[in-house]
Amino acid sequence: MKSIVFIRHAKSSWEYQLPDEKRPLNKRGLFDAEFMSSLDIVKSFQPQAVFCSTAKRTRQTCELFLKNAISTETEVHYSDQLYDFSGAGLEAFINAIDPRLSNVFIFGHNNALTSIVNHKGDQYIVNIPTCGVVKINFDTIDWKDCTDGIVEYKLFPKNLNP
Repeated sequence: MKSIVFIRHAKSSWEYQLPDEKRPLNKRGLFDAEFMSSLDIVKSFQPQAVFCSTAKRTRQTCELFLKNAISTETEVHYSDQLYDFSGAGLEAFINAIDPRLSNVFIFGHNNALTSIVNHKGDQYIVNIPTCGVVKINFDTIDWKDCTDGIVEYKLFPKNLNP
């Protein structure tokens, strides 16, 4: 059995003229990341590995989840391959995850996350919003065979009351 919790970065700031990968979270993004990472259902899933895009907004989102839901001592593996918007890089990344791992968190970007979740899961999601969390379980032993997954939960900030 393999499980992935996909987390889209929280809302980022457009206030500064920065390259895309250097944009930080805005006030709403910081609030949503704090709130979503404090949910018991998110805290109940203890990943064996955490993977994160190298973009600043995903790193900041990841740091808040580590602080509130996982552990600040958990090693995060940052990858440029997760700074992906189409889904091709994310798909290749998932296929190459160490087969000894069964439970992982992946912090990334749209449209890649929505595309992969719809391709691999059993529920169609129009759009994973900023700071959205989707957990998918796969009845397989190899990451390359992660298809026909079952969406265990999808949590979106706008659908929850903080």
